[in-house]
Amino acid sequence: MEEKLKKTKIIFVVGGPGSGKGTQCEKIVQKYGYTHLSTGDLLRAEVSSGSARGKMLSEIMEKGQLVPLETVLDMLRDAMMAKVDTSKGSLVVVGTQSSRPSGQ
Repeated sequence: MEEKLKKTKIIFVVGGPGSGKGTQCEKIVQKYGYTHLSTGDLLRAEVSSGSARGKMLSEIMEKGQLVPLETVLDMLRDAMMAKVDTSKGSLVVVGTQSSRPSGQ
């Protein structure tokens, strides 16, 4: 599975709120057939799942703190691995600047 991911074309679209990330990703999906992944959607889905990680994320977000980058990247990797077989070899990932490396 990881070998397939290495061969997958991935576009990362990053920007602040209201910068048009979603609009651009929509256009890429429509024009090129990429599979869309959103870090925000992944975080919300994890919180909604009621999992241990979801509860931890909920606590962090309720305090207005930033989710650790390592956590976001772990979730993104898992989602990419899950989508690689249905992605037609292409993923577009949208994220915000709402996480930072630990200790910074």
